[in-house]
Amino acid sequence: MNILVFIFTFLMSTHVLFAQDSLLASNSAIPVNESSLADSPIPPTYLSPSEFTYAGFHRTTLMGTPPYRETTIKTTPFAILSGTYVAAITALHIYQVNTIWDSTTSFRIIEDGDYGLYVDKLGHVWGGYMNAYILSEFLMGSGFSHDAATHWGAAMSFAYQSYVEILDGFGKNWGFSPSDMYSNMLGLGFFVGQHHLPFLQNFTPKGNYIPPSWYGSKHRDQSSSFIDDYSGYTFMLSANVNNLLPKALDTYWPDWLNIGVGYTARNLTYKNGDRKYLIGLDINPAMVLPDGGTEWNWFKQSLNYILLPLPMIELSPDGPPVFRLMYPFHFSIGSIHF
Repeated sequence: MNILVFIFTFLMSTHVLFAQDSLLASNSAIPVNESSLADSPIPPTYLSPSEFTYAGFHRTTLMGTPPYRETTIKTTPFAILSGTYVAAITALHIYQVNTIWDSTTSFRIIEDGDYGLYVDKLGHVWGGYMNAYILSEFLMGSGFSHDAATHWGAAMSFAYQSYVEILDGFGKNWGFSPSDMYSNMLGLGFFVGQHHLPFLQNFTPKGNYIPPSWYGSKHRDQSSSFIDDYSGYTFMLSANVNNLLPKALDTYWPDWLNIGVGYTARNLTYKNGDRKYLIGLDINPAMVLPDGGTEWNWFKQSLNYILLPLPMIELSPDGPPVFRLMYPFHFSIGSIHF
């Protein structure tokens, strides 16, 4: 999942380099007449807005135009994004060689199913999904059709995560974990499944990393970097309640307000820690934040996959339920804690 930081930052900073290429393509495909551009018909080479949605809400691409119906490679964006992907993989390899893979041994298989009290496995699920999402966005920005970008994005994510697992197999403190691969494939399968079964889009995997020291917890014992500091990760499956309610009731529920269930473990050692089960409110930022330019609209759409600090009830096997106003942060007013 660590590739996300590199790629996400680059997407926001380099859009301007090839936006002109997209604008020229858009202007050549969409004739301008006395009618407003909003009234101009979408050419058949592009998907219509109703065909490019997530859980019924309109999506946007990196370029701000609808995705192509058939793949039409745009040379400049493809070269820039491909080069960025290679550069990100290279930078990550160097970083990981000097941290989690700094000591090597012969290849070995080590099953670590309950490592990090399963937070590690949820990280692989979410990481596989997010890698596929971002890579598919790269490909659509380069001119791939929605279908092709989805399938190739998932395939490229699988290739990258397989490479990571194989390198883990040579790590002195690690090993090739079959359950890690299964978790990767679950995330990828859910990503592709949402494309072919739109009902699944009503359930969105979300995750975040917040350093444990920020809210009075401990980093995972012997973690070498934030990548394996599982004490700081929280994962949630957020349900679009409005879409799931009967038509007679959905008007009473805000379309931007979701409910999610989540899991984390704090103060981790190798296989011990404090399990936390979560239920709380969640939002779709694309429905709450105001519209803006292409970059902003794409950013708030993608922010929907990040778990924001929102009201949660934390359930623990070792204590009573705890309400947090902005999970996982703690606040106090006198004797009231939330």
